[in-house]
Amino acid sequence: MDYVVAHLLRVLQETIEWNAPKDRLPHCIQSIQTWKENKKVPVHETEVVEETVFRVMHTLLSTYNLRHMYWPELRALKTSCRVFEHLIVKKLPVLADHFDHHELNIGMFALGWFQTCFLYIPSMPSKTINRIWDIWLVERSPKIYFRVATAILFLSQPILLNNELEGMMQYLNTFPDATIFSEDILITCALQIKITNRMLTDIEVRVIRDCELAHGLHSDLYTGIME
Repeated sequence: MDYVVAHLLRVLQETIEWNAPKDRLPHCIQSIQTWKENKKVPVHETEVVEETVFRVMHTLLSTYNLRHMYWPELRALKTSCRVFEHLIVKKLPVLADHFDHHELNIGMFALGWFQTCFLYIPSMPSKTINRIWDIWLVERSPKIYFRVATAILFLSQPILLNNELEGMMQYLNTFPDATIFSEDILITCALQIKITNRMLTDIEVRVIRDCELAHGLHSDLYTGIME
């Protein structure tokens, strides 16, 4: 969660400092009253910024179901990776065969992508991250994350298909050419990839059923991606 909180602090601090003197922060921010009583202290030296970010993070965890990515044993996160694996087979069959041939486990890179909302990728610009999050918050669905993840692999295909396991993992962990992460390139490509909520739900049900058959586990341990 530290990746997400750090990004929220980075992008929201200036907005919070701007809105605090204008009484534009939510009334639930209790520390704002203490600051009003002593305005000689700059906002950033009080708990206003931290409390506001805490409230935003709480909303992401609860209202937008981000908490599923941090559940015990990372069950929902692993389910997300399995759903993504099915999407790769469906949308990028040649690359899926290449991954399978070299025994590349999708979770080796996708776990970090989904759990940190792509902040795990060091060369991903904040501007692109913010656009992804904007779509996520408006749609109230994780669909955009699967579309972006698929777009990353689609744009990376020429390099991935010409490498074996070690070369692919090195590329997927470093992305030496960050051009594909330009907002205009990545988001445009992602929005052209047809992935629907119904499609994700159907794949998730199939993944859960397979897990139950393989391990004899109850579906409650895995559900949650599309809630």
